[in-house]
Amino acid sequence: MFDLWEDILLHFNKQLNQHDRLETLIKGQASAYANSVHESGHTFAMMHSASQYGPVDQMSESLYGLTQVNRMQEIARSEKFDDITNKLGQIASHILTKTSLRCALNGESNGLTHGMKRLETFLNRFPGSSTKVQPIHFENANVILKNDFQSGKIKLPSKTHFEMPFDIYYAGQCYQSIPYTHEDYAKLSVLTKLMFNKFLLREIREIGGAYGGGASLRGNLFSFFSYRDPHSLETLQRFDQCIDYFVNGKFTEKDVDEAKLATFQRLDKPKSPGNQGMTQFLHGIDDDMRQKNRDRIFACQKQDLINVTQKYLHKKPSAATILGPDNPKFVIDGEFRQVRNVQMPSIGE
Repeated sequence: MFDLWEDILLHFNKQLNQHDRLETLIKGQASAYANSVHESGHTFAMMHSASQYGPVDQMSESLYGLTQVNRMQEIARSEKFDDITNKLGQIASHILTKTSLRCALNGESNGLTHGMKRLETFLNRFPGSSTKVQPIHFENANVILKNDFQSGKIKLPSKTHFEMPFDIYYAGQCYQSIPYTHEDYAKLSVLTKLMFNKFLLREIREIGGAYGGGASLRGNLFSFFSYRDPHSLETLQRFDQCIDYFVNGKFTEKDVDEAKLATFQRLDKPKSPGNQGMTQFLHGIDDDMRQKNRDRIFACQKQDLINVTQKYLHKKPSAATILGPDNPKFVIDGEFRQVRNVQMPSIGE
């Protein structure tokens, strides 16, 4: 594997002159991005909604969201490969250095000794100087909230409709919540499962006719979503109704226990050997943090869920995004920014 990486990374610039190969890769990637919107439009809707909250999520949307989908469409159509290769070379010279790399090795103890020696040889072939690895740490929750949500924030509430050549809609609606280390994070985790079991499954899928829908907690944001949904504005209204349902405590302690069990099932599902330890490596969440989170989930009660619904969701500003066909209801609503996404190809294109 190290030999393969060396061949790719250390001789990257030599591969940039293969314009035919580069054209194939770019057009293939552009097509894959476009198809992913059809398959997982709710993810792109949530990502765009999340981008309204701060610079971190704005950057994520730019790199992985609809902005990147359109960027790849433009690059695929431009066919200006000299310009593209120059920029790729500049990027490579900046990131393919010792100072830009963090490495994690995962394996049995008797194989790690050889692996570490081979890794050292591999890294020594890169330009730049090695620096002491700084582990990722979770900051104080209040610091994260101050830094991420108070800079670059767009005025809320925000509603956006991307017109696309679909027959159905994808929706994502986000609310500001809290980081993993906050004491309320575990309660909101349980709430996502409870909302799906008690309200969203019935209202969005069984009654509304969508292929699916639910609630999720990612980063510092609490989100609702639906995918392959015949409804648009009605779904956003159901999200609001879901919040009202839980503020009013229309559920039992037994429902809470079932939601806690579902939360633990997700946390305890088996991990592949390659993913062992990656949560700490990538996000700085160590075993003590995870255990504290588990203890908080176990201690969660009905009143706790009512309280966090009231505190973080009820009548709080949100950002909503809908992907799908044009609908006069968006104009009647009067609050939607409408984007004619003419660059998005249809499925067979």
